Order: sequence, then structure tokens, then C-alpha cells
Amino acid sequence: MKVVALISGGKDSCFNMMQCVAAGHNIVALANLRPANTDELDSYMYQTVGHQAIDLYAEAMDLPLYRRTIQGSSLDTTRDYSQTEGDEVEDLYHLLNQVKEAEGVEAVSVGAILSDYQRVRVENVCVRLGLQPLAYLWRRDQEALLSEMISCDLHALLIKVAAAGLDPEKHLGKSLSFMEPYLKQLSEKYGVHVCGEGGEYETLTLDCPLFKKKLVVDAVETVIHSADAFAPVGYLRFTQLHTEDKDSAVVVRAVPHGSCPCQSAIDRMTEEAEYADQAQDNQREFTSRGDLSCQWGPELPVSCSPRSTRGYQWISGIHGFQSIEPGIQAQTTAAFTLLQGELDRRGWELKNIVLVHLYVRSMADFAALNTVYKTHFGLNPPARVCVQAPLPAGRLLQVDCLLHDWAQPLEEGCYRQREALHVQSLSHWAPANIGPYSQALRVEESVFCAGQIALVPCTMQLLKAGTRSQASLSFSHVEKVLEAVSSGLTLAHVLQAHCYATQHRDIPTIRAVWDNTLRAAREKEDSFGKPEIHSGPLLVTVVPALPRGATVELHVTAIRDDPRERTSHRITTNVAFGSIDCQMVVSSDGQCASLSLSFSLSLSRPSSASEVSGVEEVLQALTAALQRAMEKTGAELTPLCARVFYKYDTPLAAQAVQGLEDCLKTTLGHSSPSVAFVPVLSLPDSQILHLSCWLSL
Repeated sequence: MKVVALISGGKDSCFNMMQCVAAGHNIVALANLRPANTDELDSYMYQTVGHQAIDLYAEAMDLPLYRRTIQGSSLDTTRDYSQTEGDEVEDLYHLLNQVKEAEGVEAVSVGAILSDYQRVRVENVCVRLGLQPLAYLWRRDQEALLSEMISCDLHALLIKVAAAGLDPEKHLGKSLSFMEPYLKQLSEKYGVHVCGEGGEYETLTLDCPLFKKKLVVDAVETVIHSADAFAPVGYLRFTQLHTEDKDSAVVVRAVPHGSCPCQSAIDRMTEEAEYADQAQDNQREFTSRGDLSCQWGPELPVSCSPRSTRGYQWISGIHGFQSIEPGIQAQTTAAFTLLQGELDRRGWELKNIVLVHLYVRSMADFAALNTVYKTHFGLNPPARVCVQAPLPAGRLLQVDCLLHDWAQPLEEGCYRQREALHVQSLSHWAPANIGPYSQALRVEESVFCAGQIALVPCTMQLLKAGTRSQASLSFSHVEKVLEAVSSGLTLAHVLQAHCYATQHRDIPTIRAVWDNTLRAAREKEDSFGKPEIHSGPLLVTVVPALPRGATVELHVTAIRDDPRERTSHRITTNVAFGSIDCQMVVSSDGQCASLSLSFSLSLSRPSSASEVSGVEEVLQALTAALQRAMEKTGAELTPLCARVFYKYDTPLAAQAVQGLEDCLKTTLGHSSPSVAFVPVLSLPDSQILHLSCWLSL
């Protein structure tokens, strides 16, 4: 892509340019926002100290430089920025719009490492201009990143210091390579960010492999902004600089070969090479079976849970089968019309949706569906899980969603937390959004994640590897999302986990990768002498296809609690034709739980004559097991969603599904959950039906 690089003169913006070139992009212009009549502006967004050197960057790189004076100020300082006249962010919009019109750029290089504040605002501007943000430093390990910058021949000086242990008289003007050991010491002693992400220091890059000329400082002044005894603040004012030719102006590579952090991480997690694109083989296998439609799917009346005391409600059974016009777009429009009516009837709005499960009859409809879907959500859309399922004939999609709003008004002095993680920049961290959804939504201590597949973050291409590698990468993405939502959150905090696969034979492999990943997450904590961690069980279901031809997609819900203090129960009951296994895990604070009920067939298959009476026994046993498990919690938990996965080609499963919701209503009354019926190709072992339930206060 043709890229404009946002530059401040600092190490981060320069090194991100190097990453852009290494990724195959072409930097065609530079852009900078400068303060008016001052050395440094008190800006939430921009590094302005050292702005006197910026004009020389155009000469050093032999590129056009676009500059604009900052006219606005920090007006909208909320976590999620919206267009605000007079805000300094709008200066960035006008600057990038000018560059786009003049140079035809497609993407923007931005050196954000940890600042959500900066990332969100750059992404806001880029989305409005139709530009792709490239933030390859985003959430990189700072010690490793700093060492990589130095080893890649990026030469920078400290030009501002503002942290404990940094002295303007001693450290201003020192090189980054000279300061690296000391910065690591300060990090250990005071918690200083090694890369200066807390504003501890700022830099000016004098040379890097992209420069055809290097910058030379001729004259400089030291300005003491604050003589605080503990953390004095000072900066350098450059009064004279010039450029000098380098020995070679030819750049072979911006960074050393093989240094892509994405590929390095993939290599570390992959023990053996599995570079065979199995997605096409999987698709051929399933499509060769002919029509995969579920022939016995239940009629789908809208199913709604009670509203919990914490303000949650689940709505299932949304579809567009009633559409007069044919096609996926018409059915999607009809589904949203149905959903809006249900929301209106219950006093909800679309903005209250936290999580969406979207099942499609054909993954080929995904793009067309998204064109309608995205029109219904604005800033920070809900997290989403999307897979192909063998839906009943004529039904092109099926939707269920979780809603939340606080049931009680906010008391004075109290704080409520609802935040979306909606990263749209390409990076080496985890996949950017490939559709109208957020990576995760957090409501207080609950984190609802979107489904993750094995996309290589910096290219957004599917990892061309076997199931073991795809599972490892998908699970790694989920871990990174959890950590980004809440520091210290790991897979050990997962309370409910659903994994979709496209091959039954891959289930043991996926389970093994999950167990290994979970074990590694547990080992990161000091577990000596402590109780065992109770994580929610992983359910693997087999479906015809996943987005991008992936073989694995993982979706989890996690809780910020103490996993060692959770309670768990497991009961197995023998019934007609098989057995029912019930597992329940309750969060340590008792505010939510996951429940897993599976029905497995015995080796002796039932005759058609005995199925009718047997199905009734199975239904009663399932609902009784659910009721007993709820009673064991000792808490007033509300079952919100019973997601019922059932084998699409098994008559006994279909018969059980037909009467399950009525049986739940009879047994649980007003506490009956919303029921989402999901036909699948296969389930683990000899299971033909699996009910996965989420409960909350």
C-alpha cells in the first residue's frame, strides 16, 4: 500500500516506518503536526518537543513533507472519541485528508505502542478517510522492542526527560543505545516504561536505515521545565541542525530478514511444520456430502431469557426466513427488523448488545451479509462469533444476542465499567477487525470475546498450516485480547469456551493444544501450595466451514476473579440409550457460572419404536440435571442462554430438540433461559446433543 507516515521525530514513528517497509508497503509522504509559537504543546495526542528538526526529515528521506499547525485542543478526552469541532484530533483529520488528496495514499503509519487514547483517535480519523492504520509496534514487549530498535541501526537521542531517575543535566542528549541498560534498571526499580510510554522520556531520531541522509546537531539549548527534586523535567531546544550524506543511500531491508514478530511467534509455538492448506480439502469433504441442511430443525419462535438482576438478557431465534425477497441480504434485513421489534418490545436498543452469535447457511454469503449488518452498528460494535452451520432448508442465517444495561441508576460516587476493545490497526499483536465487530466487550468483571481464527496479524492472511498450528495461533490471539482488555487476565480466567472445528478427527488435537495452553497460563502464576485453578470446560463442535477457510475458531467468556476460589460440580446420570454428563463452574464471587450438559449415546442404538418414550426420559433428565446444578450453586443465578448444539443428521437428537424448550419452561418456569438451537456436523466422542448454558446474577 501507499503509506503516509505520521512522524514526530521520535524513535517509535521512525521504527514503525521501518516495519511498514519490511511488510512490503511503500512510504510516499511524511506528515507532522506542529505547535504554534512554542517549543512544546501540552497535548494529549502529539509529541511536539524537537519539532524544529522535522523539516530535515523530508531531506533525509527524500520524501514530501506535509505539516499543519495544531489549532485545536484536547476537548473530547473520553476513551472513545467522536468527531468534535475544535479538538486537536480534527487537525489530524485535515492534515491526512490533504495528503490523501495530493498523494493518493491508502494507509497511515503510526508509532503507537501502548496508548489506547492515541490509537483510538488515529483509527477514528483513518476510518473517516477510508485509510488503513498501520501500528506494527502496538502492544509489543517494550524491552524486546527497544533492543530491536537499537540492533536495527536506529540512532536516537533523549531530548526530554520527565521521570524518577532521569536527570536533565545527565541524560539529555544521550543516545538510546547508551541509555538502554539504565532504562531497564529504572523499569525494575520504579516501573518506568522502557520505551517511554508513560511519558518518561522522548527522543529524536538522527539516523535509521530508511534515511538517505543523517541529521547532525550543531547547536542546542537545555530548558529546565520543572526542577522537581524527585523527577525534574527538562528538554532540548535545537537551534541549529543540518543533514549529511551517508556512505550508502540504498536501503536493502528496513529490518533484518526473519525479524517479523508474527512469524517469530508462530515459529515458537509450532513444534513441527504443518504447512498444508487443509481448508480447501475440508470444504470439499463437506460439500461432497450434498445438502447439509438440518431436516428436523425446530421452528424458531423468538426465545428470550428473564432479565437478570445485574441487567443481562439474552434473545435467541432471530432469523430472516419470513423475508419476501430471496437472498442473504434480504434475510439479514428481515432478521434485523425482527430483532428491532423484539428490542422495542422489551425496552432495549441496539447499542445495548454486547455479544452476537451469527450462524450462516453458507460462508459464501458472509461478505454480502456484512454489508447489511454493519449499517446497524456504529462506534464499538458488539463482539461477534460467526460460523457456518447446517441450518434448515431456506433459512440462510440465525442470530442470538446478549444485551446489557444496568438495572439500577448509578449512585453518586460510584463507577461503572463497560468498554470495548476495537482495534482496527494492522499490527504484530493480534488480528485487526475483519468485520463490524469488536475483539471484546468488558462489562464490569465479565469479558465477552469475539471468535478468533488463525490470521497472521501483520498480513491478515490465514496461517497456511495444519490444525495444531491454527489452534495454537487462535488460542494465542484470545490470550492477547484478554490481556489487552484487563492486565493479568489469562485463559485461566475463562469460564466458558466454545471451539468450532471443521474436522471431527481434529477434536483430540484441539483439546491437546487447549490443555497445553491452559497449563502454560497456569504456570505463569505462582501455584506452589495453592488450590487448583478451575477453568470452564472446552466444548469442540464440528461445523461445515469457518471464516477465511479456517479450521479452528475459538470463542470464550472470561471473568476477572480468582480461578482458584471457584466452585465446580460434575454429575453423570445414566438414561435411556446413553448418559448425561453435567459440569458446572461458578465464579469465585458467585455472580456468574457456566453449565455444560451433554447427552451421549450408548453403543446399543435405539430402535425407532422405542425412541418416542426414550426421548421423553432424556428431556426430563436433562432439565432435572440443569435444575440440580443450579440448586447446588446456592446463589440466585439466572440461566440466560442455553445453547443447544445437536447432530444435524441424528433423528434422536432432532426429536429431543423439538421438545427441549417446552420441557425447560415447564421445569424452570419464569427462570427458563433463552434457547439457541445450533445444528452441527459432529460433537466430541459419542455425544449427539450438548447444552451449554451461561448464568448470571
